[in-house]
This record gives sequence, structure tokens and C-alpha cells, in this order.
Amino acid sequence: MSMPFSHTRPLSRRYFLTATAAITATTYLSACQQEVRTYSLGTAEEKGFFYDFGQSLTAAVERAAVGFRVDPKITGGSVQNIPDVKAGRLDLALALADVAASDRQDLRAVGRVYLNYLQLAVPADSSIRTLADLRGHSVSLGASSATTRAGGLLLAAAGLSESDIIVRPVPITGVLDALASGQLDAAFFAGGVPHPEINKGGRGPAAGVRLIDLSEQLPILQAKYGPVYQPVRLPVGLYGSPVEVGSIGIASLLLARQDLPDETVGRIVNVLIERSSELVPPGTAGVQYLDTRALIYTSGIPLHPGAAAAYRRHHG
Repeated sequence: MSMPFSHTRPLSRRYFLTATAAITATTYLSACQQEVRTYSLGTAEEKGFFYDFGQSLTAAVERAAVGFRVDPKITGGSVQNIPDVKAGRLDLALALADVAASDRQDLRAVGRVYLNYLQLAVPADSSIRTLADLRGHSVSLGASSATTRAGGLLLAAAGLSESDIIVRPVPITGVLDALASGQLDAAFFAGGVPHPEINKGGRGPAAGVRLIDLSEQLPILQAKYGPVYQPVRLPVGLYGSPVEVGSIGIASLLLARQDLPDETVGRIVNVLIERSSELVPPGTAGVQYLDTRALIYTSGIPLHPGAAAAYRRHHG
């Protein structure tokens, strides 16, 4: 009686090499996927300009396929971001230049990314016409640390202190409703123009909002703190304004840990320059700094070596 055939056919050399190559490629690809590094980016309050820019930068880095990812974190803003990036709790961070200039030791910049506009809004039919008129009124100095700091400096420049007003912190997403309900008489905020959270038809006070001119306080701030505070004019039509309004601009900086790899920082610079059109949050306008010559002016904060090398390559 014959036995069932049970001999296994020997594998051919070609089959063996093909299978081995496939296994090696799969293992390599899997390892590469596991090794993709994610770098944290400190922004600020949700729906603020730092937050929006962080989202845009994250998406641009992803599309550029630079070999790593960026993870934007909601934080307290500049005042929190600066010590966190110094201590290595954040890999990257956004900060206003005035805050960075006051605490510049051990800071390294990737670049100056855009101009941040200080804005003070009141209901359009409010009796408040100047900063001095805020005395005794309920005011939000902003929900991010940098805006609160700037609001305090502006009050001081106008001869007021926080004890002269009723301080009610309101996030930018709640400013229009708070002005409409009377919870707030005025609100400081910062970002691009128009700010998308303020430029919302059908929301806010029935008469609309009006911006207070801040240009009178600019020389006082510049005399004390230098040119980190810049004169800007907000255009006719902004939030329905029939006239230009004087305001104050502060550059925003992208910072990096001192020990962040030069190659990583250089690739981020490439994204800032080569994908600049992708990095302006929708609905905003104003001065943007995303070109090689302007990105390097970082209010006295030294460039990270990886950033400096990248700018030399682009400029050359």
C-alpha cells in the first residue's frame, strides 16, 4: 500500500531572496514609522492667534514630509512658554518679542514670524473713548499671559493700575458675548486683523464694536522698553470702523530649545520660507514676516545655530 506523499518541495533560491527582501523592507518601514519624532510646540489660548498659527505650522510640517511631526499644545502663552522651552518641557514655543526680550538669557530663536496687533474693543455706543476712561469699568486684559502683561503696561502708561478697573478675564472666544451682555465694558486682545473671533457678524453688542486708539501710549512704552513696540494703523472698515485707528504692534517669535538638533531647526526654517502662504491663519491680514530677510530680526534673541545656517543657505 503506498503512503501519502509528504515531502515538502525545497524553496528556490529566488523565492528565498525575494521573501527575505520583503521581510527586510517591511521591518525597515515599520522601524522608520516608529522612529518618527514628535516635537512639542507651545502656543496659547484656544482660538487665539498663537493657537491658529500653531495649527497651520503643524499642518505645513506634515505636508512638507520633513521626517518629524509637530504637536501644538494649548498653554498660558508667552509667560509660560519661555521658561518651559528653556527647561526643555517644550521643544518649540511661540512668544511675543516684548516678553522674550525681558527674559532673553538662554533663549534661541527660529525666526520672527508675524506682527501681533494689540486691540482694545468696547461696544460701539460706549462712552469709553480713551484708556483713561476705563477707570471703574469691567475690563478683560485677555486670557493669555502676554496679552494680560501688555494690557497692564498700557494701563500704567495711561496712569492707571489694575486696582482702578474691575478685572474680568474672558477668553477671546467669549469677548463678543461678554460685551453684549454687559459682563464686560472693554476687552484687550491681540492677534491679526481682523481677529476672526471678533469679526463675526450677528454676534456681540447690537451697535457693534469700536476700537480704542492706543497710539498715545506708544511713546511711553518705547521710552521705557524700546522698539519692541511698533506703531501700526488699523484700517478703515475694520469691525465697521469709519476711520483709521492707531494701535501697537509686537512681533511674535518662534523659539526653540537650545539643544534641539540643528537639522530639525533648519527644516522648520525651510517650511517657514517655502510654505509661507500656508502659515497665515484664514481671515486675517496685516504685516507678515515670513521671508528670509525679515525672519532673522528677532529683537535681540540669538538665532538657533540650525536656523542661522538655514538662513545663510537660503540667502546665498
